[in-house]
Amino acid sequence: MIMNKKKTLKIALFIFALIVLSAIVGGYEFFRSRVPQMNGEAALSGLSAPVEVVRDRHGIPHINAQTSEDAFRTLGYVMASERLFQMEVSRRLAQGELAELLGEKLLRSDKLFRNLGLKYESEKLFARKTAEKSFDPQMLKEMNAFYDGVNQFVEKGALPIEFKILGIKPRPFSMVDGQSFVGLMGFSFGIAIMTEPLLTDLAKRIGGDLTNDLRNEKIPNEVTRVVDTSSFVSKEVLKVISSLESGFPLFEGSNGWLLSGKRTSSGSPVLSNDPHISYSHPGIWFEAHIKTPEYESYGHFLSLIPFPILSHNRERGWGLTMSLTDDMDIYQEQINEKDLTYRFKGKDLPLEKREEIIKVKNAPDFKMTVFKTHHGPILDYALSETTKEKSLSLQWPFYSEKNDPFTTVFRMGRAKNMQEFKDAVATGMAPGLNILYADKENIGWWIFGEVWKKRPGIKTDFILDGQSGNDEILGTLAMNEKPHSENPESGLIVSANARPAGYPAHLRGDWQPDDRQKTLEKILSQNDKWSPEELMEVQALNMNFENKVLLHALLNDLSFKNKTEENRYEKYVQILREWNLSSEITSIAPSIYYSWARDIQKKMLVNLTDDEKEIFAKVPNGWIFFKRVILEPTSPWWKKFDRAALLKETFIGTITTLEKRFGEDTNEWKWGKLHTLEFVHPIGRVKPLNYIFNLGPYPAPGATQEVNNQKVTSYKGDFAVTAGPSTRRIIDFARPEKAWGILPIGNSGHLLSPFYNDQVQLFLEGKYREELLDLDEGDARFKMTFKSL
Repeated sequence: MIMNKKKTLKIALFIFALIVLSAIVGGYEFFRSRVPQMNGEAALSGLSAPVEVVRDRHGIPHINAQTSEDAFRTLGYVMASERLFQMEVSRRLAQGELAELLGEKLLRSDKLFRNLGLKYESEKLFARKTAEKSFDPQMLKEMNAFYDGVNQFVEKGALPIEFKILGIKPRPFSMVDGQSFVGLMGFSFGIAIMTEPLLTDLAKRIGGDLTNDLRNEKIPNEVTRVVDTSSFVSKEVLKVISSLESGFPLFEGSNGWLLSGKRTSSGSPVLSNDPHISYSHPGIWFEAHIKTPEYESYGHFLSLIPFPILSHNRERGWGLTMSLTDDMDIYQEQINEKDLTYRFKGKDLPLEKREEIIKVKNAPDFKMTVFKTHHGPILDYALSETTKEKSLSLQWPFYSEKNDPFTTVFRMGRAKNMQEFKDAVATGMAPGLNILYADKENIGWWIFGEVWKKRPGIKTDFILDGQSGNDEILGTLAMNEKPHSENPESGLIVSANARPAGYPAHLRGDWQPDDRQKTLEKILSQNDKWSPEELMEVQALNMNFENKVLLHALLNDLSFKNKTEENRYEKYVQILREWNLSSEITSIAPSIYYSWARDIQKKMLVNLTDDEKEIFAKVPNGWIFFKRVILEPTSPWWKKFDRAALLKETFIGTITTLEKRFGEDTNEWKWGKLHTLEFVHPIGRVKPLNYIFNLGPYPAPGATQEVNNQKVTSYKGDFAVTAGPSTRRIIDFARPEKAWGILPIGNSGHLLSPFYNDQVQLFLEGKYREELLDLDEGDARFKMTFKSL
C-alpha cells in the first residue's frame, strides 16, 4: 500500500511538473510570438512603392522610402509593433481613461485629466483647423499616413502580451490622441499647480518671512494678497503625480549645451542634450531613422506623435530642455453655486459646463461635471467632488486657440536654415521649452512657448485674484524679447533649467536650482578643443560643484559638546572632508552627505504635513530652500531653530541611522546600496508581475542636481531614483552621420525582444552607442520590406 502511495505521488509530481513545464514553454512561445517580425516581407496597404526597414545592432529601424507619406505610414506600423501598449496607456492617461483599464485606484488620475480636458481641447483644435483648412497639406498627409500605419497594425498585428493579460483591444488611434499626449507632457512641467496653492496657504500659517525662503525666487517690492484657500489642490495633484511617477513618463528637468566650432576639436559645432524625464518601462523615446529623397531625420519620437521631438540629419539638429518659465497660473474664482456663475470685474459671467462619464473596471461608471471660467478649468471641484464658493482655476497656454504644436514641430523638421528653424520655434505656444539648435556653422537657443507679461509687483507664484481683473495677463513677450542666444562670442550655450542670466526679475519661472548650470559652465569653459569622447564624460559626470560650498558651510558650523563626542564622529566628518564630490555607486561620502541634507530639510519643515513635505521634495523649491538656509545664516528660519544644535542633532541622527542599517564598517555604506533605480512597467506596479515586467533595482551613480541628474523625489525611505536622463545625445556636425547616444533601457517594449533591455548596462556605466545615418553590412542586423496590398 505504501509503495502504491509513493508510486502515485511520483506520478502526480511528474504530471504536475509536465503541466508547469508546458505552461512555461507555452508562455515563452506566446511571449515570443508577440515580438515583431523583423525579417522578410509584409503587406502594408496605401504604399506607393516598397519600403525597406533595416534594424541596426540596437534595433533602431532605418526606414527608406520613396515618399514621406510612405515613410510615415511605415513608421506608424513599426512604432505600433514595438510600443502599442505604451501608446494605449499614454492615450488613456492623457484622456482620463485608465480606470477602465486598471480599476478604481486610477479614478483620481482620470478625474484630474478629464477636468483638464486635454482630449476635449484637442478635439476642438482639430475640428476648428479642419473646418478652416488651415493645416499644412503636406503635414496633414504625413499625419494621416502615420495613424493609418498604427491602425493597420492594431487590426492585423500580433497584439502585445499586456493586452492579453487585461483582455482588451485598442480602438483606432488619431491625431487627437497625439495632441492629448502633448498636453500631458506639458502638464508634467507644471510645478505651479503644486506650489502656488501650498505657498499661499503657508503664508497664512507660518508667515510671509518664513514662506519667502520656501519660494523659488525672492523678488523685492512685490504685492502680497492673502486669499482664503488651502493647499488641498496641491496635495491632490501630488497624489496623482506620485501615483503616476513610477511607471509613466513625466518631464522633470534637462541638460543641454552647444559648442561652436572654435571650442571643438573638429572645428564644427557640437550639440549635446539629455532631457530628464521620469523613468518608465518602456522608455519614453522611440528611436527611428527616416530617409526619403526629400527628407531625412534621425529622430527620437514620443510614441503617439508622428514627428520627432529630438532630431538631427546631415545638416542640422536640435535638442530641448524645459524652460520652466511661468506658464501656469492659479486663480481664485468667486463662484455663485446657485446659478453657476463667476464674478469678474463686477459682472456675473456664466460658467462653461460639460459632463464627463468615466468607465471604471469592476465598478459603476463615475459621472462628473467640469466647470470652466475664461481663465480655465475649475480644479477643486473635480478633485473634491463639491463646488466651492471660492474655487481655483488653471490658466495655461495649452488652452489657447493658437496652440498647434504639431505644426510647429513639423516646420522645425523641414527648416532649411537657422532662420527658418527660428521662425518655426516662434509659433510654439505650449509646453515651455528651451530649444537648442546647431548646424554646420551656427548654434542657437530660443524659448518655445508663451511667456506672459504681468503687472509689476505681482507674486505670480502665489494664487492670483481672479475676480478683480488686476492680475490678468497683459500680453506676451515677442520672440526677440524672450531669453535667447545666437552664435555668442564665447562659443558656448548651456541650458540646465536655471533662470536665464541677464534677464529682469519680472521674468518669472519655476526654475531649477542653478547647480547643474554652474557646474557645466565651469567645466565647459575650461577647454576649447572638446571632442565627442570628452563630452561623453561630462554628460555622465556624477558631480555638483555647488556641493563643495554647501559642505564647507555645513562642516564649518558643525560642532560637538565635548572631546568624547567629537572623537565618536570624527571619522565620519573626515569622510566628508575628503570627498572628491563624485557620487559613484562605491562612494561612501554621498550616503552621509545626502542623508544628512535630507534630514536637515525634514527637521526644518517640521510644521508642514507629510504631504506638504513631499511636495517640496518633488519640486525645485526643496533644494533651493536647503541651499538658501545653509548659505544664509541670517535666514529667518534660524530664528526658529538653533543652527548649531540642529546641524549636530541631524548629523548624529544620520550616522545612527546608517550604522543601524549597514553596521559600523563604513566600507559597507556604499551609495549604490541606498541610491537605486528601477524601471517600472505599468503592469509591473502590481505584484508579482513586477518580477516579470520590471527591470532592477540597480545601484545608481549620480544624484539629484548633479550633472548626472538622477532625481529622488521623496523624503521617505531610501533614495529611490524616479527620474533622470531619458537619452543622452552628442552630435558633432563635422560628422553628423555618426552621432552618439544611448537610451536607458532599449528601443523595444517586448519582453523577449533582443532590444528590450540591451542598453541598460551601457546607460548605467555612462557609455554610448553609435547613431548612424549610413549603415554598412556589419551594422544591419535585420531587413524587412513592406509592400502595398
